[in-house]
Amino acid sequence: MQLINFREANCKNCYRCVRACPVKAIRFQDHQAIIDDSRCIACGQCFLACPQNARDIQSDLPKLRKAFETEKTVVALIAPSFSGFYRNKGGFIHGLKELGFSKVVEVSSGADEVTRAYERYIEEENPLYAISSCCPTVNLIIRRYYEDLSDFLIPVVSPMLATGKAVKAQDRESYTVFISPCLSKKCEPLTFGNEGTVDAVITMEEICQMFTERNLDPEALSPFTPEVSGDLLGKKYPLKGGIGEGFEGTLTAKGYDILHVEGISQVKEVLEELQSGSLSRTFLDLNACHESCISGPCIPKKTISTFLRKQLVKKHVKSGWPDKGAVLSFSGIDLTTTYMKNPVRKKQFSEKEILSTLGRMGKRKPKDELDCGACGYDSCREKARAVLEGMSDVEMCMPFMRTRAEHMNDIIFYNSPNMIFILDEDLCITQMNPSAEITFKVKADEVRNLPIQFLLEDQGFSRVKTSGYNDLNRRIIYEEAGLIVMQSILFLPKDNQILVIMSDITEEENRRQELQTMKENTIAITNKVIEKQMRVAHEIASLLGETTAETKIALNRLKEIVQEEGS
Repeated sequence: MQLINFREANCKNCYRCVRACPVKAIRFQDHQAIIDDSRCIACGQCFLACPQNARDIQSDLPKLRKAFETEKTVVALIAPSFSGFYRNKGGFIHGLKELGFSKVVEVSSGADEVTRAYERYIEEENPLYAISSCCPTVNLIIRRYYEDLSDFLIPVVSPMLATGKAVKAQDRESYTVFISPCLSKKCEPLTFGNEGTVDAVITMEEICQMFTERNLDPEALSPFTPEVSGDLLGKKYPLKGGIGEGFEGTLTAKGYDILHVEGISQVKEVLEELQSGSLSRTFLDLNACHESCISGPCIPKKTISTFLRKQLVKKHVKSGWPDKGAVLSFSGIDLTTTYMKNPVRKKQFSEKEILSTLGRMGKRKPKDELDCGACGYDSCREKARAVLEGMSDVEMCMPFMRTRAEHMNDIIFYNSPNMIFILDEDLCITQMNPSAEITFKVKADEVRNLPIQFLLEDQGFSRVKTSGYNDLNRRIIYEEAGLIVMQSILFLPKDNQILVIMSDITEEENRRQELQTMKENTIAITNKVIEKQMRVAHEIASLLGETTAETKIALNRLKEIVQEEGS
């Protein structure tokens, strides 16, 4: 089940998500970022980096709202970090009750029990390395990318699951809802053996959304106390080093060094140290988020600062609640688990395949491999492997795409049959292409930084510069240069430059003029012929008219003679 991904159509190909992803679990398809669920460690760093906020997280809010409509007992399991998000922590409990939760349980109670389970494991097993297993992201990265270290994960469930097990043991029909700023906790209830322990996982961001929908302000509500509260040990879990402090005496007695490591980059670094075997006996309190659990990726957008959250959690550790809640029983509950290895197997590629892919990226020599990291990968070779795996595209190489774009621009500029000028803000020539050099019989270097008037009179250049509006497809006659052109002048505001493109239509215009002259001559000749023909026709008509009249007279005379003889 894909719990987290990116929304479609929001991606702008900035590759910030790839750069942020510590395990490169993001591939691109049709210019859309897609999270590969089989590689993802659910750290949420890609979502924090995304400038478009294009995250798509599977929400359990619909399930929770449906549960409120039933007669089930809906139990809120609040993470120990909750106290860092509200100055009025009792108002937060009151707000949960207003939303419809029947019961509120501090997960610090389960954290107390997990600490005791850790302590028993150290005393009984005495491993060389012991790694806390509370952070699901840490568990995932070890199981998938450092599989040989999986055996060092302490085989105890997280405080969330421990608390869920205890609540379900009391009332199997209760509906358990975990609330925290953590993203990876959404994955944990779906792992093998943990199904049904926690029914829904809601982030602090989502619970804040519910408060807003109901017009509830926890800071303004009267304080309530949770039905179940935790002890000192569990309340420290959200703080850096809070886990190891709970059984520091046992760790010290067993000869363990205690390392508190936070932030996924440092977690990776210390895991590599463990792989090398360079560290001595150590308990590692690992957390994927900086400042531990109080800075998960799903905190409300408008919330108090990180360090104020830290102070509030410390204050809750010291002061607790005015009235201590009930104690959650863990009697007979098995908190052990197994963290199975689930390694990501990456295909190996030959040097020939890598070099071929580098060549497609325009990197044919070692000096071409810039290793700039713009694509999200640490080296060009790592990027080439990602391309071969189908996780990346050749086009994701920004220097390559820029070089290709510049190359295409050069091809157009230097091979265009049109004359092209680029003018600066003072209308001086900064560039002119070979077609312009041929037409004006001058080299670009000879006229560079000279005013365009050195070659051409101002036919719209100043007007475009002043107005900022383009002047396109205008027929211009440059009499001194003997040119007739179809001219376009474009203003480039970003560079404060003028682009001039001229298409030489002098010969075409000359041919058109010749054709026009020919037409005019033809019409004149035709008119003369017609006039002459009309004159001839008129003369012929006149002659015919005279002849006809004489004939008529002669015939009439003949007629009279004949008539006279007959009488």
